[in-house]
Amino acid sequence: MVDKLPSTDVQFPGQHQEESFQFYFHQHWLRLFLPFMRLMGYNLVLIIIVFALFFIGSGPDLPDSRHFTIITITIIFLLLHLGFMVRFYAYFLYVIIITDRRVHRLKKTLLTIDDHQTMDLWMLQDIHKSQHGLVQNILHFGSLSLEAQETVMKLHFVPHITNVYSKIISLREQARPLLPVKPLRDDETMNGT
Repeated sequence: MVDKLPSTDVQFPGQHQEESFQFYFHQHWLRLFLPFMRLMGYNLVLIIIVFALFFIGSGPDLPDSRHFTIITITIIFLLLHLGFMVRFYAYFLYVIIITDRRVHRLKKTLLTIDDHQTMDLWMLQDIHKSQHGLVQNILHFGSLSLEAQETVMKLHFVPHITNVYSKIISLREQARPLLPVKPLRDDETMNGT
């Protein structure tokens, strides 16, 4: 999803006053699809185990054994859902923000990671777009590689990659006139002698 919001209402960590917000996006929803399907598979297995233990078979005969089985299954269920919730929040806390001057990649998790990488648009030397495979072409996502002097920023699972790619190229061309003027050394003059 690529969203454009009014620039006056949007403020984010690392934003400079002269920057104007353009758009932001999260990774493609397919990034959450496989963990969700895995969670549903584990839930189905747990339901089958509970059904087989308590309704088809005799199940644990001792009351303590029955309580232990229910507590064990409940703990497994909660851990599986907690693991998915961590992935779910990490998905929404990984944001790429594009301004008129820079690309910001904000990557956070609930407790352990707080990463902010920034790259100036006018410094970009190469922007490489890649969509490999049938799934990426059908669902319109892929990877972008933004290269500056000695820095490479790789953005994976970029949704609507063709639109994002063309917008970044357009913003880079608009940012080029804002390129800082190289200061002259003491031995140089204005006419090059």
